[in-house]
Amino acid sequence: MKPNPVTWAVRSSVRFWRHRAVFKGLPEASSVNGGRWFSASTGKGVSVMEEILARVVVPLPSYETRDKSPPPPESTSLEFMNFYRGLEKESKVDFLSKLSQECGVDHKTVSELAVKLLDTQRRDQATILQAEDRLRYSLTPRYKQLFSHVSRVEGGVKFLVDLRADLLEILTSKASDSPHIRDLNSALKSLLSEWFSVGLLRLERITWQSPCEVLQKISQ
Repeated sequence: MKPNPVTWAVRSSVRFWRHRAVFKGLPEASSVNGGRWFSASTGKGVSVMEEILARVVVPLPSYETRDKSPPPPESTSLEFMNFYRGLEKESKVDFLSKLSQECGVDHKTVSELAVKLLDTQRRDQATILQAEDRLRYSLTPRYKQLFSHVSRVEGGVKFLVDLRADLLEILTSKASDSPHIRDLNSALKSLLSEWFSVGLLRLERITWQSPCEVLQKISQ
């Protein structure tokens, strides 16, 4: 027996709103490597990107412990690299925007140290130099330390070179005109310039006796 049209419509509506309520209660999803990743912190509306950044971007060590703090485990750098590689082009823009805005310089601390530096101008030179050094250290973005840690894992430098290529494409295509993105690009450019300094290069003559791997790369 065919169901009454009114009854069928009511039942369909109930099923629709029931399913809508279920999906509305699910955490925010993000597409990574063709799959759906859900945030565990649904109460505060924290996205997967924010959770990843909270884990992999460590706080800047205090000025007193800056040379004593142990580096984070290599797994955090690998997690950052794998997550970023799995993002689509549009998601990479969002991720880099969050990285540049939420993991940069602590502007409140910088302002406080700048005021203290002005207050020390009439004191001895050693006090002034220390205040300047504290201010200089506070101007280090947190993501700069992340890049330094990433460079130490296998394939890390190549990853950072590709990341800068993405940043240049974002800025050139006007996909994002955020000043934070420009600062992120400048910080990464500065690091790569230091690592690829001419003084750190070793020149060798390439001959047929050179390693096969080198000759194969040149041939390619």
